[in-house]
Amino acid sequence: MLDASHTESAAALAQTTAMAAASSHLSHGRRLIGVAINSVPWQMRLTTGRWQHHALDDVLTGIRAHADASGLDVLLLTGLSSEVTGEATHYGDLCRAHGAEGIILASFVSEEPELAELAASEFPCVLIDTNVIGPRASFITIDNMGGALAAVRHLAGLGRKRIAFLGGWGHELVSLERQLGYQSALEELGLERREEYALKGGWLHGQAHKETLKVLALAEPPDAIFCASDRMAIGAMLACEEAGLEIPRDVAIVGFDDESYTTLVSPSLTTIRQDRIGVGTAAVEAVLQILDDPNAQPTSIVLPIELVIRESTDPGAAGAPEGPGAARSNPVHERLSIADTFLQLGTDEVFHPKELGDTTGAEHERWLPEKRRTIALAADTTPEQSYRHAFFDEVFNGLRASAHSRSADLIILTRVWPGIELFPPFLDLCRRYRADGIIISSLPPDDREIVALTESRFPCVAFDVELLGEKTAFVSFDNVDAGIKVVRHLAESGCRRIAFIGGRGDERPSVDRQFGYKSELARLGLPYIDEYLHAAQWLHDRAYDATRRMLDLPETPDAIFAASDIMAIGAMAAIEDAGLRIPDDVAVAGIDDIDMALMVDPALTSVRQNQITLVTAIMKAMFDLFDNPEAPPTAIVLPVELVVRDSTGGESPAPLDSSALAPESPSSSDQPV
Repeated sequence: MLDASHTESAAALAQTTAMAAASSHLSHGRRLIGVAINSVPWQMRLTTGRWQHHALDDVLTGIRAHADASGLDVLLLTGLSSEVTGEATHYGDLCRAHGAEGIILASFVSEEPELAELAASEFPCVLIDTNVIGPRASFITIDNMGGALAAVRHLAGLGRKRIAFLGGWGHELVSLERQLGYQSALEELGLERREEYALKGGWLHGQAHKETLKVLALAEPPDAIFCASDRMAIGAMLACEEAGLEIPRDVAIVGFDDESYTTLVSPSLTTIRQDRIGVGTAAVEAVLQILDDPNAQPTSIVLPIELVIRESTDPGAAGAPEGPGAARSNPVHERLSIADTFLQLGTDEVFHPKELGDTTGAEHERWLPEKRRTIALAADTTPEQSYRHAFFDEVFNGLRASAHSRSADLIILTRVWPGIELFPPFLDLCRRYRADGIIISSLPPDDREIVALTESRFPCVAFDVELLGEKTAFVSFDNVDAGIKVVRHLAESGCRRIAFIGGRGDERPSVDRQFGYKSELARLGLPYIDEYLHAAQWLHDRAYDATRRMLDLPETPDAIFAASDIMAIGAMAAIEDAGLRIPDDVAVAGIDDIDMALMVDPALTSVRQNQITLVTAIMKAMFDLFDNPEAPPTAIVLPVELVVRDSTGGESPAPLDSSALAPESPSSSDQPV
């Protein structure tokens, strides 16, 4: 399904945009702020292919959204904290070197050496979940203690007496506050506090699983567990299941965060919902207030939480996806087992925080600020294109990991809104911010700002944009072949009336995928029908509407090929709402093979574009421009792979003999040129 929290995320992003539009920040012109997030090592390791940290990524989404609406460019610092490396950081030095006027720091421990120095320097700072005092340092968090109190009171109200706490590493503010709330609730309710019930899961599902198995083996095990994160709650649930215990009859479990998978897992997870996008939004607003008024006093903001009761504490609670519009937008998935959910969480490495100077087994950083590279990113940031965990979201995370591996930082150029307003002066901004190069993604190649870049000899890598320039490299997937593969597969599955839903219609990926679609229809002798061709702007709701219109035609399509998985999922929802079956009545295929392709029912056939291969190629092309300035720029077309799933009938059928087809003969005017 589209992420179960997508409706809420979209509402939060819309609210962010409206708030920024109503403010006066744009009158100050474009500005740059730094952002540093205390990422865990595996999140920044390219080879894992798992770069998500849903809680921190949502905070960054809120930061990017409000910054975008406010015309605030973002210097994203990729270096890991001294807690990970044992070495000093240089976030302040890098901000000053690139002209950033302030910095947002998220989820660092208060003992991080540079934080106190930054705060004392009067450099504008906003700290998320890190309380450091300074004359121009504001603080943003959510009500961690209140969330813990609500969780324990709920468990006690169900008659649970032996309640354990599964925390993070134990020394960081968020874990400490949630543990303090847990302890306060036990004291308030007259329940015994036991040292053996205080567990450290390190924020990891694997480590939480091991710790829970240990506590369940006690002579008197807990009858409830409050987990400081949903990720750890999944580990605890698996341990309970493996111990032969039933949730919630034997052990009730509450998480914290309200991740998307909490409604999919069976039993669904009772949790504390927090507005993480709102945290990022509030952080940008706070830094803007400091920049706009040098005399403004630092602020401390605590955002509210909400207890969401589900089956892990109440067997009668609903486990279906929640939120307004969920039924219309999302095909409902059959529930995931605890074990499957645990596996989908991916990489799980035990990480132990380090003292400054302890580099034993550390992630070594080459902290040489004067030698670090800085790469600007320019891609469509139109607010309605913001989808959590969709393809470009994951590519962004991969680029961040790849930049980290090459000792580079990223500058996100904002308010890149095709068709809405003029593009920002990319070349001027790169020079102003001292960027070494720029990555352009899926933007119109004839825009004057894009042309100025290609004519300037400034190092540029174009992804899915055919640009010509002496210092412009090109990386793309084989989008034509993707279209051919999908149509061929649908025809081999017995489909004869195949529709196409594209993006905006003017960008390279949509054009090429449509060309592959038309070419393969022509080769197979299948009809090309004008009413079966739609442009849905890459949006699932417009794909939904386009599909409903096609299903109202006298002769409806028996297959829909969408140029992205997001649009394919919108089409699937429309088919289900029309009372039709997938794939029996209408088969559906998409492109991107995002995580959600596996989370719909039926699972979505899709064209896989290997993200590790992509971000590696983009960064290699960029560094080739840096390191070999006289060599010609590279042009790389990457292969794609069709992944067949249940939305088109499961296993790939035998190759089709096109001579066996006998459709209506298409007119010559309908054939691709």
